[in-house]
Amino acid sequence: MEDFMKIINATQAKQAFGELLNNAQQEPVAIQKHHKDFAILVSSARYQELLAFEDTCLHNLAVLAEQEGFIGAEASKNLLDSI
Repeated sequence: MEDFMKIINATQAKQAFGELLNNAQQEPVAIQKHHKDFAILVSSARYQELLAFEDTCLHNLAVLAEQEGFIGAEASKNLLDSI
């Protein structure tokens, strides 16, 4: 994962926070502690794209589940209540 993003250690991140924010607007920035990724900073726009992608994936999984016979939470509750 680190091959395509800037890497900075936590101390450098504290000392150059403004630069870190600017860099994150262009590409993800890995913040490391003890030579291991601790956090990945991305721009707000990229984060919104990731949320939209996640929503699309979850929607597609829900559609697939319904097509395969999953009746859904409300229908399951109603079925169990009727027993």
